[in-house]
Amino acid sequence: MNNLWYANEHHIPVLGHRGIRAKYPENTLPSFEAAINLGVDLIEFDVNVTKDNELVVIHDNSIDRTSDHKGLTRDYTLAELKSFDFSCGFDEYKGVQIPTLKEVLTLAKGKSDTLLFNVEIKDMHHETVDATIAMLKEFGICERCVIASFDAEIIRYTKKAYPEMRVQGFPGRYMSNFTEETYDIMFGMGISIRNEDETVKADIELAKSKGILVWLYCADTVEAVERCINLGMDNITGNDPEVALKVFREKGLHK
Repeated sequence: MNNLWYANEHHIPVLGHRGIRAKYPENTLPSFEAAINLGVDLIEFDVNVTKDNELVVIHDNSIDRTSDHKGLTRDYTLAELKSFDFSCGFDEYKGVQIPTLKEVLTLAKGKSDTLLFNVEIKDMHHETVDATIAMLKEFGICERCVIASFDAEIIRYTKKAYPEMRVQGFPGRYMSNFTEETYDIMFGMGISIRNEDETVKADIELAKSKGILVWLYCADTVEAVERCINLGMDNITGNDPEVALKVFREKGLHK
């Protein structure tokens, strides 16, 4: 199972960002199902908490951007959130619901027994980490998961409380509560390709010097994917992962 995390000369893992965010309402069951059916190696999603302490999958701490209502996720019960429209402007999916973490994992369980999960903690409390990992354990998939956060304290707490879990961070300048020691526990580092090559190369060199896997995001054009190949990576993230899969398969880089 550990080999699934690592790139080799014939296979670079591809990650679907919030499912297939470019073509489906992000962080919804249709988006994740489409990504899994497409053949991605990993799916990435974000965990928040409701007023009644249910774990839900949504990127922002508020529902303003992705639903037809406004307010903080934490200010609504699960039942209330389930009554809102999370179609994100995709008219053909009007009425699609916010999923619970359990619903996402249940979907994935029925689709694949090798799929990896990048689980980003957006409700940055220790209790959210605890509840999330408890559910991952319930599904028996901890070895197929990495816990990610832009808050270095959450990363450090996760690794201290659950040393068996993999954790992912980012270059320190992007993380709150960052300390240099945070690099020592990172399994993967998310590196944005929005930056100039010089900056991306410096981030890649930093990750490699610390023994951290290089995870580049988000590559959604052929040109961007080719750039990532030239830069070198251990996996690649796309809002439209079909682009990377097509390029990689043509080059013999994805089985």
